[in-house]
Amino acid sequence: MNFDEFLYIHNDFHHDKLDNFFQTARNAYLNRDVRQLKQLKNSQLKKWKQYSVETYHYNALFIKVFESIVDHKYIDEGVQENDIRLLSEYLFRVEVWGYYELKLYNGTLLLLPPDMVILLSRTAYEKSSRFRDYKRVNDEITAVLFNTIIFLLGSVNRFHEEFTYQKEISEFFSILEAIALPERNLLERVNLLELKGAYEIRTGNIEEGTIKITQAIQILKDLKSTRLANNIEQYLQQIV
Repeated sequence: MNFDEFLYIHNDFHHDKLDNFFQTARNAYLNRDVRQLKQLKNSQLKKWKQYSVETYHYNALFIKVFESIVDHKYIDEGVQENDIRLLSEYLFRVEVWGYYELKLYNGTLLLLPPDMVILLSRTAYEKSSRFRDYKRVNDEITAVLFNTIIFLLGSVNRFHEEFTYQKEISEFFSILEAIALPERNLLERVNLLELKGAYEIRTGNIEEGTIKITQAIQILKDLKSTRLANNIEQYLQQIV
């Protein structure tokens, strides 16, 4: 039994505490709140020592990765690499991925080396099939696939460099389309159009890619989502 199954059984299919943990951690990271990150980490370590449940250990490692990025006074410079190794070993080892494993991976995906991201993202999709009928799990695997494509495309200042992940990105696009994003997920559909445009630009098809991204921008403008449209416009200017 993995941790997600345990939660489903013992919490009557509710994830309130788990959601609260990840949301609190994300907010503390985005707000660069070192104090709150330390409190979260110490709380998880305390529970790990008290109950000997490895999940609390992984939660603490997850927080330590955020803490090492945010806190410029962080002492142990090697802790991030070691903690990410422990997290990735757990993710490769677990037989079934549920909501917990997907959230854990999504939180550290952009910090991993490309080859590991490719392997883990494939693993995430294959091993989460048991829970994919649950909306939150399906949303999370969708987020994993989006983040994987963004990561493999590279940062905006690397679009002029040699590109070696065409095959892998095509594979993850195919998986996204196989999931068949519901019509109600309008933002995800717009983001998919944007990423397909970015992929075209990354592979040298600048005109075709620009058209796709411009279409995504126009959809958002028509929906009065001005801030999101502006963000994509800035992204387009940077990559071309």
